[in-house]
Amino acid sequence: MKSGIAVCFPGTGFTCKEALFERLGSEYAARGYDVVKLDFSHIPFREIESLEEAIAVAQRAVKRQLSSVQFDDYDDVVFLSKSLGTILAAHAERDYGHHPRHLYLTPLHRTLTLIRPEASIIAMVLGTQDRFLTGRQLSNFCDERGYRYFLVEGVNHSLKDEANADRNGQIIDQIVALCN
Repeated sequence: MKSGIAVCFPGTGFTCKEALFERLGSEYAARGYDVVKLDFSHIPFREIESLEEAIAVAQRAVKRQLSSVQFDDYDDVVFLSKSLGTILAAHAERDYGHHPRHLYLTPLHRTLTLIRPEASIIAMVLGTQDRFLTGRQLSNFCDERGYRYFLVEGVNHSLKDEANADRNGQIIDQIVALCN
């Protein structure tokens, strides 16, 4: 058995090349995990009119990119997901029939409806200025289920402080610490 695999599920505008995913991938690679960074750069999300269509197109990309992965070969499976990727990660858990540990970064409301009661959640992270989900909604959801969560004060869906580049490194450090 291999020790583990970490799969990065990006969002529509937040790719696996962003500093947060780069750092998370590096941290898991340093632990001996295989790291798979899904790529949605070929998907014209700006031209897609509905969330349902975006999910369907991205799900096909996920299936194609993960088709050769044998999840049963790993002792630990971790899904690191952001925005639309949180929906895709929740679907992938059902599609592949295994039980990964999830780090949900800026989950969407739809994501919350897809999380199975027996899901293993590392944590959920949301900016307090996120336009898709409120901190109260996330905290209520997590408190009811005993999930750990982290609300990043004063940032939006990007989880970045546009006015303070130094703070972005601190935010990434805090998110990475949730995975220890």
